[in-house]
Amino acid sequence: MPSPTHIPGEKSGGQVFHLPVRSKTLSRAEAAAHLALPERRMKLLSLLGTGPAHTQGADGKIAYRREDLELYLTALHEKADISRTELIRRRAQAAPSRQRALELVQINSKTGFPDPDPFMMLATGADARHHACFFIIKVMALFGLIMLCISSTPLLRAHFN
Repeated sequence: MPSPTHIPGEKSGGQVFHLPVRSKTLSRAEAAAHLALPERRMKLLSLLGTGPAHTQGADGKIAYRREDLELYLTALHEKADISRTELIRRRAQAAPSRQRALELVQINSKTGFPDPDPFMMLATGADARHHACFFIIKVMALFGLIMLCISSTPLLRAHFN
């Protein structure tokens, strides 16, 4: 049986191995430009534990893979019931401004950024509010537990009575 890479009529010089290609990771600022979001929003999403999947870069900073950013975009559009065709059309329409923003990030320019995408601001805002609500509930529960433990100490009873 011929190997999968064998072309009929050609002499086979060996087997071709297809190794996985590592994708280039993007910094938080580059990922924000790729998604047409402000960098503050990306920081908030990662702080709340939501948003696109991220990893720790070689320098210890948060890094994003392009595939994870595209999966996140697709998930947001599916959640909003927007078709894949519309997603592709919108991404193609915003490609020049997205490329300009990526170039500005790479030269560390803080001016001239295009406005954030309104859909992305709404979609990530809903995601952030949803996760922030659970974060606040956890903080309130922890505060209540601490207050419950402190309130029954004899030292506080003697001080406030």
